[in-house]
Amino acid sequence: MVSVINPQAFCPNYTKAGSSRAGFYIACFCSASFLITHTNAEPIEAHASRKVAAPYLHIGIDPRIELLTTVQLLGQYRYLTPYRVDYARDIIIHFSKYQHHQAISIFRNLSSGQGWSDIYPTAMLYLSAPPELEVTGPIPPYIYHAFAGPENFLRFVQALRDFAHQTHFNRFFARQERLYILLKYKLNESIAQVDLVDLTEAYFGTRQASYHLLLSPLLHHGGFGPHIGSPGGPYDVYTLLGPTGALLGVPEYGPPDQLLQIIWHEFSHAFINPLSERHYPELMRHEDLYTPLSEQMGQIGYTRWLDCANEHLIRAVAARLTHHHIGPEAGRQALRDESGRGFRYIHALARRLEEYENHREVYPTFASFFPRLIAVFAEITD
Repeated sequence: MVSVINPQAFCPNYTKAGSSRAGFYIACFCSASFLITHTNAEPIEAHASRKVAAPYLHIGIDPRIELLTTVQLLGQYRYLTPYRVDYARDIIIHFSKYQHHQAISIFRNLSSGQGWSDIYPTAMLYLSAPPELEVTGPIPPYIYHAFAGPENFLRFVQALRDFAHQTHFNRFFARQERLYILLKYKLNESIAQVDLVDLTEAYFGTRQASYHLLLSPLLHHGGFGPHIGSPGGPYDVYTLLGPTGALLGVPEYGPPDQLLQIIWHEFSHAFINPLSERHYPELMRHEDLYTPLSEQMGQIGYTRWLDCANEHLIRAVAARLTHHHIGPEAGRQALRDESGRGFRYIHALARRLEEYENHREVYPTFASFFPRLIAVFAEITD
């Protein structure tokens, strides 16, 4: 049995990739960039002076994530979609005779006794397409530690590689093309009126390397928000989206307002997580603020103050983006909803963000305002 070490024990100021709880892409673009860059993220003004366009939003279905969720489904992983989708039935029909494959038993052991985790899908983004699944760049230490060391991580990858070969996974993936194209088309319809990348980067005042919106029919309701790159960025930013419902066995993503809020939430991780990690000492001075929230936070997977504080910040930003681009009442409702989920400090953070929005000549980037924003926690403590 493979034991799992909590990555946060190894790196205390590591923050979760997050959840609001093709080459690679079918019918959308030919290849994704996994090169690790060593250039710090630049303010948008620096790019504007060079007339560099905002990164394009790549939308599609990724075979690496589908391979992982196939193994998770066969391993009876409990944190997948709660909706009845025909895609799950198709997987069972195609792959059921491989239920005793080593990849499934390794994953069962990895996830046994563990709660929800973003580590597994994030790890897949460091690999090439199946069946090769070659490591494409340096693996972050927190991923190795989640797998109890590089040897166990590589053992799992080798088992996935063998599973993909034995089961002819790529044939199954190709046969699902009609579904994938339908999902991408419907999602494009839902977000066609909003330039998600431009609005996000305008708010943060910083440009990232690329943006990828990956639909996955078996992921949980909501999404994950990993970002790939060297410390300081710019990052390859991902939103991995699970269905928000199902109709006649077909995954649904929507309604549009809910979808936009999920994507803003997940994209925000790439901008806010690194800042929370950088300001770890300041945030941890106020860890007593976690105590009155601990019961509700623990129920949704945020068992540490750092993750709780980080999620407060992300949800406050998503609510402000909702306020500006969906409507003031929608923004206020988002704040009420988040407060009801246990994020009790979100109203104070949202009020402070209004100061940022009204004084962009003083604070051209979110990073420049961040110390002023997290000072809210000190004010609540006092």
